[in-house]
Amino acid sequence: MARSRLPLDELPQNEAVALADGHAVVVRTDDGVRAFVNRCLHQDLPLTGAHVADGVLICPHHFWRYELPEGRLCSEAESAACLTAVDVEIDDGDVVVDLPWPPTPEPGSLREHLLARAETWNRDDPPEPHHPGARHG
Repeated sequence: MARSRLPLDELPQNEAVALADGHAVVVRTDDGVRAFVNRCLHQDLPLTGAHVADGVLICPHHFWRYELPEGRLCSEAESAACLTAVDVEIDDGDVVVDLPWPPTPEPGSLREHLLARAETWNRDDPPEPHHPGARHG
């Protein structure tokens, strides 16, 4: 388990701050502190820097919105997806986040990312649905 700490008084109100080497974001609102895996459900981009307005966390990249405290995607669908919550507690004036897995390092450059993806890519696999330019059929 990976554990990360940040003094509560350094956590701004209504803004997502990265913890645990960027693998989690912590959000402080009037209702308390919440933590989530640092990935938006839209395009898997980080939520670091997201803002909270009226109890809704807003992704800084494409403005996907998540209801707090659960992190549920704002959607009319009854089965709307949720951000993955991370255990968070306040201990001796610090925000403490426990990741339930040892985070794996992500490739540091686009080249490394593409090489890592190429190792598992199979041209017969169907295209991933979140790529807007992917061909189907």
